[in-house]
Amino acid sequence: MKAELARRLSRGFSLLEVLVALLIVSLGLIGLSKMQAAALSNTQNARSRALIALQVSSLAEAMHGNPGFWAAGTAPGSVSVTGTTVTDASGILNATADCSSGAAKGCSAAQMAAYDLQEWAKSMSARFPTYAATIQCTTVIGTPVSCVIGLNWTEKYVAVNRSTAAASGAVQGSSALQYSLYVEP
Repeated sequence: MKAELARRLSRGFSLLEVLVALLIVSLGLIGLSKMQAAALSNTQNARSRALIALQVSSLAEAMHGNPGFWAAGTAPGSVSVTGTTVTDASGILNATADCSSGAAKGCSAAQMAAYDLQEWAKSMSARFPTYAATIQCTTVIGTPVSCVIGLNWTEKYVAVNRSTAAASGAVQGSSALQYSLYVEP
């Protein structure tokens, strides 16, 4: 009699255990998927930051390769690049010249600098549409020319917890970043 009563009372208990186990497993899978999304976001951001560093180094090498313009003191004090637009006060770097490998023999140092900078801007715009760059050069007599290449861009990230999501207003946030490199062409 006692055994039969115990069986009747425990009939739905195994179903309840299964539902609780299913709930715990589903919560674990949700946490795992959030971790995977955060890992993918961080991987993409690390890739972007590495490409930014390579692109800025590429521009620095182009400046080293053209000392007739950048190291001679003829470079403008301030150059800004946004998208594919290059702007400087003198207008030297705004001019377009075809200084590709076949036509490079007829280019002056200023034309080569303009070509290098415009090709760099095209490459940056294709990879990072929201970037903005500045080149600040100082030309003090008696000291080597020095330039600082500064780059600003925005990158997106996945909010990992509720406070991050609430602060950004969405599940996905963005942050403005800056990279700079000191160059002596």
